[in-house]
Amino acid sequence: MVYWIWLTQIKGIGPKRQRRLLEKFNTPENIYKKTLEELLECDGIGYNMAEKIIKERSLKKAEKILNNVKKQNIKLLTLKNPLYPTEAKNIKEMPVLIYYKGNLIENSMGVSIVGSRRCSQYGKKVATDAGDYLARENIWVISGMAKGIDSYAHTSCIKAGGYTIAVLGNGLDICYPQEHIELMKKIIQNGAVISEYPPGTRPDPKHFPRRNLLISGWSYKILVVEAGAKSGALITADYGKKYKRQVLALPDNIYSKESIGSNRLIGNGAKIYLSKEQLLINNRYERESASIDNSSVNHCILNELDDMEKRIIEILIAEGEKTLEQLSFFTGINTMNLVEKLSIMELENKVIIQGSVVKAVCPLETLSKRK
Repeated sequence: MVYWIWLTQIKGIGPKRQRRLLEKFNTPENIYKKTLEELLECDGIGYNMAEKIIKERSLKKAEKILNNVKKQNIKLLTLKNPLYPTEAKNIKEMPVLIYYKGNLIENSMGVSIVGSRRCSQYGKKVATDAGDYLARENIWVISGMAKGIDSYAHTSCIKAGGYTIAVLGNGLDICYPQEHIELMKKIIQNGAVISEYPPGTRPDPKHFPRRNLLISGWSYKILVVEAGAKSGALITADYGKKYKRQVLALPDNIYSKESIGSNRLIGNGAKIYLSKEQLLINNRYERESASIDNSSVNHCILNELDDMEKRIIEILIAEGEKTLEQLSFFTGINTMNLVEKLSIMELENKVIIQGSVVKAVCPLETLSKRK
């Protein structure tokens, strides 16, 4: 794991470049060992960037972080781990390494509830009712553990026996805000707290947009409750729109400062939130998701595939054609098992294999041919 930490600590190399390097060289350790000339073979890595990677080859910082991770009982989630939700990892801006505490379960995506820190009693009731409802419907609550709407959503979910994830903009050895230390403990007991920042990272305003990106990436739907004109919840909603998540906004008093942003979202096309039933997810593939282009995907067909086939098809539709190595990386499926599965899928006209490249067959065409 030390090489994963090392890769993410190289300044100037963000998630997109990290992914290109991983697609090309498969593991962070391989990247670490490559020569300047070999690094230059990777698309998007110029001479200055390759030279920077070579110069930052020391593992001292990464080893120190790893030691702190172990002392703090923090776990690491890499892009190759099957616990990393497919719809989240398909977003190229999402981190390749996530730190977490608690119990991160399979299929941990849910519905995010975000909004104003200084909310009204009305906003508090809406957030509390939504968190309680989602918990009773076995849908996970995702939020940022901030004061106000976030904390009410987490708390009501926990009280109803639900599972919740808090996304932080600092290291997991720090509780921010400090007065939420008991809430943080309860979230860890009933779900997980996650962050892309290593232990020791202090809260910083520049971290919160990235935190909001993670919240939207980990959500099927986003409910915005009482967001002011400059609320961070609006950044979450913007990312949600970018990644084709469904954004719901609570309508409120047009003269209220706390609702300027959420009312504006409605004016810009967000769905008006009027009932808790709007938060339901009919099935894991029926959503406005960045992972799947709804104009080309028949969800009924996805439901006919087994779990491994779904993961393969999702990646091919979201990312386009892939080599065997790239497909293995994105799906987390062992290469040998992948070859065997792809051979069967090709016979069933689910994929097309051309040389070393794998393509998805349009599900609608697949349906007609299988009939």
